[in-house]
Order: sequence, then structure tokens, then C-alpha cells
Amino acid sequence: MPGNSLPALYSRLLLTVLLLPLAPCGFAQDMIERFGERPYTGRVDFKVAPPSGKPVTHYGRGSVLLQRSAPGKAVLQLRGKVPDSTTQTELTIPGIYDDAGWRSEPDDVQMSIAADGRVSGGGISDGRTFLFSGTFSPAEVRLEVRVTMAREEGGAPAGTTLTFDYRVKRESLEAQAGQDVEDGCRLVMRPIANFGGGMTMAQVPECD
Repeated sequence: MPGNSLPALYSRLLLTVLLLPLAPCGFAQDMIERFGERPYTGRVDFKVAPPSGKPVTHYGRGSVLLQRSAPGKAVLQLRGKVPDSTTQTELTIPGIYDDAGWRSEPDDVQMSIAADGRVSGGGISDGRTFLFSGTFSPAEVRLEVRVTMAREEGGAPAGTTLTFDYRVKRESLEAQAGQDVEDGCRLVMRPIANFGGGMTMAQVPECD
């Protein structure tokens, strides 16, 4: 049949080959659409491990939000708090994204989220050693942030390791559309400290 002729087959193959290099170009947009713009909320475990002695774990609630801040740029915001205590963490990391994924802006501490959702990175800032690991999916984030202090800080001796274990989820867009506002999180503008010691105004999730 003419539709199955070799010239026609070669034309279809050539068109496929030409289109393949173009496929990743749309993935930068998909990166934020898949993992960003809506907060993941849920459990955060705070583990304090001194260089000697027994580790202590506190259980709290928190959120993870990857939010577009400008074309090609997005900010990662991590928040957590133990109820009825002063134990909390708040971290914002400015970054850029493209077809390879999201990565923090050049600094002493680096973090990246690959296009497939794998998290990696680390570095040293202001006497603290950071290590990031975990995975992002459209419905769930498992993220571990480990911080080791080189000097005494807040009553904790030098060498103490703080581990923040995020196990947070979010509903699909369809399910979330059917929820009342009181069941979700609001985005509010707040000044947030960053690695460089400066302040960034950013929208952060405030959950009921």
C-alpha cells in the first residue's frame, strides 16, 4: 500500500528523530507544574543528635513549597514547627530551573531537584554543614535536611547534628478544587532569611 511505502516510512522516522531533541524544551515548564506552586503539607520529624549522649526526636508539622518567582526562577521554601514549643525551622532557597530540573543559585550551599524528582546537595555556610537528600513526586515529598554545627549554638554543643525529616503530601488539583479553603493553606508574604544572611520577601504557606 502507498501509505506503507519505504519513502513514507523514512519520512515518519526522520520527523520523529527531528522532534526528539525538541521534547525536553517543554520540560522546564512541566518541572514547576509537576512539583511547584501548591504546598505539600504534613509531618516533619526534628531529630537532635549531640556528639555524645542520646538523640532526641520531636514530631511536628510543616510544609514544602517550590514557587515560581520569575521566568526561569523558583524559590524552595521549607517550614516546620513542633506544636506548643519554640522548636521550628524556616528555610528559603532561591534557584533557577530548566529542562534538567531545579537548582539553587550559586552559593556555599548547593541543592538540586532533578527532572525525575531526585534531591541532592550540600555545603557549608556560617559554620553549619548542610546535606540534602530525598525525592519529589506530584503528590508527595520525602526530604531530609541534615545540619551539623561546627560550634556551640543555642545551647547545643559543637558537633551536634540536626535532622529535619519531611514527609509531606498534597491533594491532586481535582481533589483540592473540591475542598473548602479552611482545609488547605493560605499563601502570605513574609521576610525570610536565606543562606547568604540576607532577607527575601516571599509567599509562604500558612496552614490551619
